Amino acid sequence: MSIWKYFVLTLLIELPIIYFLFKQEKKYVLLIAFLLNLFTWPLLHVLLFYTKININILELGVAMAESIGYYFLLGCSWKKAMLAGFLANTISYGIGVILNTYF
Repeated sequence: MSIWKYFVLTLLIELPIIYFLFKQEKKYVLLIAFLLNLFTWPLLHVLLFYTKININILELGVAMAESIGYYFLLGCSWKKAMLAGFLANTISYGIGVILNTYF
């Protein structure tokens, strides 16, 4: 699968999760989630391909970075921001592992 197909798949998985969690709070939630992914996804892949940092550590960093972004950009509680960042990234990472293992 092309690397950009993985980015689109990430968006298709994470954006609905973030929208569901924040739909009452902000009207720009999908744009914010898209822009955060547009920042973290390429950064993760640059670090993955050019360093020896474990993918699991990188994914934790991505989830944390996106959580911080949700906290500041959406003005939500830390608890909700952390839930959103870690839930969306855990699900998309899990699906990615399954796809890479079996397809």
